[in-house]
Amino acid sequence: MSINVWCEMAEKLIDIAAELRHETDKAYLIYDGRSEIKKGDTAPSELRVWVPKSQVEMNDDKTFTMPEWLALEKGFI
Repeated sequence: MSINVWCEMAEKLIDIAAELRHETDKAYLIYDGRSEIKKGDTAPSELRVWVPKSQVEMNDDKTFTMPEWLALEKGFI
């Protein structure tokens, strides 16, 4: 990946529609509607993801703004 492409991804911000499940001083635990089946379970459960507050902004419209690279890393896009 060239430096120019990386810089463009680092600067691009996107909004993710998600629900806040928990919050600490440094991170949000959010749920965007995905589910997973954990080992030993038969039914799917919510797939919740921790994101750092230093990289994410929680908005009034129930969206979270974050860099595109972070959304990709966490599986939101």
